[in-house]
Amino acid sequence: MQVSSSNYAYFPHLLSKKGMILKIETEILGNFSIEKDMKIKHNPFEIDIRFEEEMNRFFISISRRVTDYSSYLPIMSTTDHKISQINFPPQSFLEEQIEILQYIESFGAIDKGVEKINWQNCSIEWIPETDIEEEELTIKKYNRDLSYDKELKILSRNWLFNTIIYRRQLSHLTLPFSFFREGANFYHNFQYQNSFINFYLMLEGFFGNGIDYKNEKMKLEFKKSDILEYAINESIQYLENMRGKHYEWLIEICKRYNKKVDKEGIIHVIVEQRGNLSHFSFRNLNKQKNPFKDSSYESLAFITMSICVFSSIKLRLGPFR
Repeated sequence: MQVSSSNYAYFPHLLSKKGMILKIETEILGNFSIEKDMKIKHNPFEIDIRFEEEMNRFFISISRRVTDYSSYLPIMSTTDHKISQINFPPQSFLEEQIEILQYIESFGAIDKGVEKINWQNCSIEWIPETDIEEEELTIKKYNRDLSYDKELKILSRNWLFNTIIYRRQLSHLTLPFSFFREGANFYHNFQYQNSFINFYLMLEGFFGNGIDYKNEKMKLEFKKSDILEYAINESIQYLENMRGKHYEWLIEICKRYNKKVDKEGIIHVIVEQRGNLSHFSFRNLNKQKNPFKDSSYESLAFITMSICVFSSIKLRLGPFR
């Protein structure tokens, strides 16, 4: 997270109750323009959309007064007069403001050409109104900035040459590998449901043998593939070695389906999850793709991505056997 300080505004219309002002702000993107005054009040919130000419970008902010703010403030620890640690609280106190941004995003897309409100990455600002409140703040503004530290890979002359000379033998992989590219891009943009669906399409193309979308038939086709079995076993070994959150998620979801963590169990999980994420129902929460719940599908997307990567190793060798 990046920590910064700034000058703070004053909200006289909210002075009926004591407490600090909590303000979240993020970028709003789309094909639209705004009127001169876009500030509205809807108790307990003040919502404002503004255009920054220097950056040529639109921003949306939501402010509200918080009376019991103490447990929500970041805590900074120092050692030898230097910052040694910053502890940020769980951000459940932002939930309603995030929900408002999601609401505006959905209706703005239909009505006004809004493409995205970057509610995953927003600045969080505490605005004190008294000297006592000022003293309680060690950090006044910080960014909830979600990003991946991507490993830099070298695009070498040798890779380019070896890729091109085998183009005739491997060109049939271009389209299915494009689903991996789409899935990886969605993954690094935290859109894990779309990420998983694209990884699944790659696997379906290679190992589904053109059958219909019935779950049980797809599972049977997947189980026939030696390449998919290799990729799943390698992925399990990789996850076991990592011993992180993705492995824990896999154990938990296999247990939920009464399956073992093996080829059959993982095939069952990914086919069932594909079925769930291909529908939307108000009545059945399991069969409900929800763009606002992407974080719940990170491990599913990561595991399926791993299976795709290990599958690609064998798929490239196929024409040369």
